[in-house]
Amino acid sequence: MSSKQCPSCGSTNIYQESATTYRCGDCFDKLPTGSTVELPPPKVYGTSKQNSQTGSLGNWKNLMTGIVVAWLVLGSSVFTYFQNMTSGSGSSQDKNVTIQIDPNLESIEINPEGEFQFTSALPDVIGNVYVVGKFTNKSGQNLLMPKFTVDLQNAEGTSLTSGFGYSEKSIVPNGDSASFLVLIEKAPNYDHYDISVTATTIPEHKAIQELSLKQIDFKRNQYKEIVMFGKIQNRSNTIANSTRITCLLLDKKDQSIDYESVSLEKEDFLPKESQNFQIIFSRTKQIPNSYYCETNSSMKNNE
Repeated sequence: MSSKQCPSCGSTNIYQESATTYRCGDCFDKLPTGSTVELPPPKVYGTSKQNSQTGSLGNWKNLMTGIVVAWLVLGSSVFTYFQNMTSGSGSSQDKNVTIQIDPNLESIEINPEGEFQFTSALPDVIGNVYVVGKFTNKSGQNLLMPKFTVDLQNAEGTSLTSGFGYSEKSIVPNGDSASFLVLIEKAPNYDHYDISVTATTIPEHKAIQELSLKQIDFKRNQYKEIVMFGKIQNRSNTIANSTRITCLLLDKKDQSIDYESVSLEKEDFLPKESQNFQIIFSRTKQIPNSYYCETNSSMKNNE
């Protein structure tokens, strides 16, 4: 409190009623503007603002700090620029070196000539159609991942729908065969279908694994499904990796009545090793008249 008096009653009992209004505690008169007492400023909670002198000093400090930081950044940028120019001049020579491409690695996409066998359209219970078969490569070229496109057509030859799939074998040498499956979902009623093939040629291919199947036989399981079982042997001198067996079951007319494939549980198939396998066929209920099976794997270096 200040020693100043109320101009109405002379009392020194002065109090602050609001941020800008003061009143006498005895006569309750409002003090006129300019007669307010010198009370301490009210506390403000939060970020405090410094006076102009302190702020001016802080501004000079911030300015000097900014100048120093700017020079540091500029110096670092100039150093990095010249360093990149120096290293870039050395690496540009490497980028301008011409790398010769082996012409034997060039490949083209073709419609390979070949022969189809065992082709059939196998429907399932939910309206899908699986077109399966065997294709023998007679193009005179080694093929990489042949693509099979099936076009379902009506009696007039008009296309209704189509689908595509790839051969089970990634590489099909000239004269070799590969099975394929093309799934067409929710197939409409159709009269016939047409199959076309496209593939990429590869002038050279690595030696393929020599895998043989033996002791093949059939039986029925408890669910009346046809089960093929037998042995597979790695007759090559390298490890076969991710080995897969694919089989088509055929009727007396050499048409496919079922199609399945299975991968060996053991990932690394050692040279001269034999393993048992079995494949369950759930579509057909009849023992096949014959079958077509093929194997596919990738080679792994012996350790």
